[in-house]
Amino acid sequence: MRSTMIASAMFALALVFAVAAAPAQAGMVVQVPSGETIYGFPSDPTIIAREERRADSGDLAGATADLALYVAAHPAERGPMVLLGDFYYRARALKQAEQTYRAALELGSAREIHNRLGGVLALEQRYDDAIAEFRASLPLPEGFVHLIALHRMLGDLDVFVAQTASVANRHPSDANYAVDLGLVYDAAGRAEDALAAYRRAVDLDPNDPVGYDGIGSVLISQEHYAEALHPLQQALSLQPAFVAALNNLGDAYLGLKDMRSARRYLELAAAIDPRDASVLVNLGVLEDLGGNRAVALDHYRRAIAVDPFQLEAYYDTAADYDAQGQHELAEAVTLKGLAIDARDGILHFNLAVIEDELGRHQNALKEYRLAAALGNPQAARLAKLALSQLERTPTSVR
Repeated sequence: MRSTMIASAMFALALVFAVAAAPAQAGMVVQVPSGETIYGFPSDPTIIAREERRADSGDLAGATADLALYVAAHPAERGPMVLLGDFYYRARALKQAEQTYRAALELGSAREIHNRLGGVLALEQRYDDAIAEFRASLPLPEGFVHLIALHRMLGDLDVFVAQTASVANRHPSDANYAVDLGLVYDAAGRAEDALAAYRRAVDLDPNDPVGYDGIGSVLISQEHYAEALHPLQQALSLQPAFVAALNNLGDAYLGLKDMRSARRYLELAAAIDPRDASVLVNLGVLEDLGGNRAVALDHYRRAIAVDPFQLEAYYDTAADYDAQGQHELAEAVTLKGLAIDARDGILHFNLAVIEDELGRHQNALKEYRLAAALGNPQAARLAKLALSQLERTPTSVR
């Protein structure tokens, strides 16, 4: 399927150049490189929804090929072009994704496209270019989250935290800067500082749901699930279709083992944005807890395809394989996660557990030591415990 995908991508790019100067109108003529002439490509307002459904049902290559033809015939329609870039990204055809997103940007700058392009460049390890694109996506929240992830990958998150704190201090009356500070503190494992920053944001702008959502998110990370409900409900009272708050509320109910409420909020979030990777991960956890492991694994795979920086999807996929005794598959997924972020403590801890199960005890010791030295407090604590009590075999972090 991948070779077909790449072939169709090359075909599509040739088409883009062939029709770039032609007007997008019904009945236009497109001549493909083989010499064949295709007639009649009227504008189709259903193309995005139709090809998204097709790709999500498993026919990504076919959806990509047909959408590439449509984009070639309608070079002024940015929506289908961005979706084509998304399809290339999901197939990890990164050069084609980059070219398609850049073509979309030529039709007019858009923060979300800069964010997508930054993700492509980060996977290609073109980190300076990726940082530039993520910065161009600001103040888009997803762009800032990816910017944090990239600095963590580069090992200079502490520097970025200090820079963000300095900027926030220069804007003490702006809730947006307080929210940014909460995000970086949370990513750095400084939960109490993150809570203080989010509460500051709420004080500055009590009508902005983002601060309340941040408070709830941090409380969930501290396993204070019941306490997280109220700020998340406040966020939704201000913005009922706020996907992040719906997702976090579902996550809180997962922690409280209230599966019915969890499903309600997670499905509401998925109905609004079926491609949100964090929502897909939590839906996977919900299915896991219900014993539907195959469905859960499908959610995790989709989350990784949409956003390979969603590390929780690697954790949970590996844990599912590990629980089934498929240790080699668990190892492969964990190594893929480490290829994205080699400094993630939970991934190193989980790899140590898997290596122990495979009888590679020296490799396990190495991974435990790495996990103990990295920034995730939970992974560091468990790794240190494992190193001091090697006769006990810890379980994977979920």
